[in-house]
Amino acid sequence: MQQLKQRGLTLIEMAIGMAITAILLGIASPFFVDYINNSRLREGGNTLMAEALFAQSEAVKRNGPVRLTVAAGSTQVIDMTVTPNVTLRNRAYTTGVSASATNIDFGSDGMTRPRGTETSVDVAYLSVACSADQRCPRLRVEAGGTIRLCGNKLSCP
Repeated sequence: MQQLKQRGLTLIEMAIGMAITAILLGIASPFFVDYINNSRLREGGNTLMAEALFAQSEAVKRNGPVRLTVAAGSTQVIDMTVTPNVTLRNRAYTTGVSASATNIDFGSDGMTRPRGTETSVDVAYLSVACSADQRCPRLRVEAGGTIRLCGNKLSCP
């Protein structure tokens, strides 16, 4: 007589496996929340930087002033060379992401207007407090037109 081999798991083995999985997920969940918050903050910072670079390049291309308007939940790139002003692009941030409101004007040479103006724009997410674990980006637009994104505003001048 040939004996059949058993396949599969017993109920006890499955319950032990599920208990171990639940414990590991419980331990890891705070780190997942930090990861998701940091991803959203990074995405907001990258969106802001892309719009600043776009505004600067449009100012050079159009040989005239272009304004980057940063509002709480979106950014606008506005062509100031024509009357009435024309909105070139309007982008909203991911839900919950916001930036400190400001206007940044770029001249035809790609530098900020009025000449010598330096600006910082901070990105935030809901009620997340910026720290070493929750890294809130800061966009820096320097007087010479250099645009850079700092990964954490706490370590960025």
